[in-house]
Amino acid sequence: MKIKFVLFLIFSCSELFSQNINFDKGFIKERNYFAEIAYELINEKIIVPVAINGKIYKFLLDTGAPNIISTRIFEELNLVKISAGKISDANNVLQSMQVTEIPSIKIGTLNFEKQPTLIYDFDNNTLFSCYQIDGIIGSNLLRKSILKINTSQQKIYITNNVKNVEPKTKPTKITLVGSQKSPLMQVGFIGKNNKKANDIALIDTGMDGYYDMSNRAFNYFVESEIFETVAKAEGVSGIGIFGAGTVATQRLLKAETTILNNTSVKNLLIETTDDTNSRIGLAFLNHGNLIIDFRHKNAYFEASDTIVLENNIPKYTPTIIDNKFVVGIVWDENLAKKMSHGDEIISIDSQKLSKMPFCDVLNLGKELKNKEKVTIDYRNKENEIRSIVIEK
Repeated sequence: MKIKFVLFLIFSCSELFSQNINFDKGFIKERNYFAEIAYELINEKIIVPVAINGKIYKFLLDTGAPNIISTRIFEELNLVKISAGKISDANNVLQSMQVTEIPSIKIGTLNFEKQPTLIYDFDNNTLFSCYQIDGIIGSNLLRKSILKINTSQQKIYITNNVKNVEPKTKPTKITLVGSQKSPLMQVGFIGKNNKKANDIALIDTGMDGYYDMSNRAFNYFVESEIFETVAKAEGVSGIGIFGAGTVATQRLLKAETTILNNTSVKNLLIETTDDTNSRIGLAFLNHGNLIIDFRHKNAYFEASDTIVLENNIPKYTPTIIDNKFVVGIVWDENLAKKMSHGDEIISIDSQKLSKMPFCDVLNLGKELKNKEKVTIDYRNKENEIRSIVIEK
């Protein structure tokens, strides 16, 4: 999630990868199918109702992850652990997770049978509890289907016939990686010097923001001078399912023109990431609909020919460490003389964060993004509380 002003967290809900778990299993009971499912937006995440044994649960739609169910569901259904493996999250943090198989999950009118899924204790994760989810619909569940996300109608469509979702543009080929069938799509760039570059990025519907570039891709592109380096700083930006990443050098880049499918995007700000993959996030859905055709390895972005973004460069990026809101990265050089990564944010415009429910703080960004300036009180590493006014 890119920060335009204070308190928009960069948060890729999962983006989990495993090399030693086989997710390429399970099937859909229906032969010729088309399902239309209304979804909720909770803190800007796509939350889909699913039924298991007749009981309705809320699952996050996240094509950057495999299927996941909560520990609570695992225990309610009296399921059996069938394997375990090392999982890498959006910050390349490795942890071991258990795997089970759900006999049946129903989404709309569709019955997904014998689905392998990871087990995770969402209830014990303060940040995830704000999204009120019981699990994640991952890319492996959809690997034989076509998914369309229609933001204006707030619906998703799942079918095995692409004609049912009526694409309004020509497709871009995608690659499905691993047994998880993670969808990767080409993103094109044109610099002020008219040089061109292409990156291959994960389509990650669990990620806020437009596009993050892996350091691996950045190191490859750096000599071409296609991207303008707007800022460079030490700090922590994203939050994966296993928490915040480690302190590292981060860069904020600007692309003259970014091309996604058949749409040109102007003024895109790009943050580099330690993750193995670059990734495409949910913010593109503010401008059009997305179709991921897993069956035929195509993707469609139904938007206008050109999107012009606001040219707002963030001065800092907050994040969450140990359930505290802290400064993740300070991009502005003058601001960096006063505050640094790890400083705890105490209050914003006299709203004391410690007095607010944790989940309410996540919504502060909506209230503050249109303000020309805000006042922030923060505690630095010397345990001093200081106040600073940050202008847009």
